[in-house]
Amino acid sequence: MNMNRDEQIAERLRQMPPKYGPTYRRALKGKSLRACVNSQCLECCGWQSAEVARCTDLGCPLYAVRPYQDGSGTGQDGQFRDAEGPKGQEVGQ
Repeated sequence: MNMNRDEQIAERLRQMPPKYGPTYRRALKGKSLRACVNSQCLECCGWQSAEVARCTDLGCPLYAVRPYQDGSGTGQDGQFRDAEGPKGQEVGQ
């Protein structure tokens, strides 16, 4: 089945819990990297915030910046801890 982007977006919105719709829509606008990360992590973990917090995929590029790490369940930690070194260089380079 070949769906266009609007159809794929509509299908995802139907499949996700309604409370995550606003974050997903914000991510689609491409102006909030935090919303993009939050949406991707939630989708990957079946829309379960507790599962995002317990994520064990250390190889995932979003692991260090995934939401819900602060334990509050808000997904608003907003920190890119250890994601970048000095002057935008990746850690380990």
